[in-house]
Amino acid sequence: MIEQFAKGLYKNTVEENIKLYRQFFLYDPSEEGTIEYWKNAIMFYDKLDDHEKEILFSIIKSTIVDTVSNVLAILDGNESINGIDIQVKLSNKETEGELQDTFLAYVEDLEE
Repeated sequence: MIEQFAKGLYKNTVEENIKLYRQFFLYDPSEEGTIEYWKNAIMFYDKLDDHEKEILFSIIKSTIVDTVSNVLAILDGNESINGIDIQVKLSNKETEGELQDTFLAYVEDLEE
């Protein structure tokens, strides 16, 4: 169950968000409704060569993975937030503090 959750989490948060970021960078920054942050980001992106663009996406991917990992550490009880006790269950079954480790193991397997 935890492995299935880790794979789904990776697909939904890492893969899908990378697709979204790739699409965002294809917008015309002068398009009406584009917020200032994205205008600046798109202008920055457009100055990069193809290799540098792939480096940027690897940085974004790594940031997403690290953020998900940190949230899972909190849910596992390995990191605390002001002494709040958190208990996580998947399909009514205790996760036994294995969410972060399972997620990171899955990411590592993908990178091999």
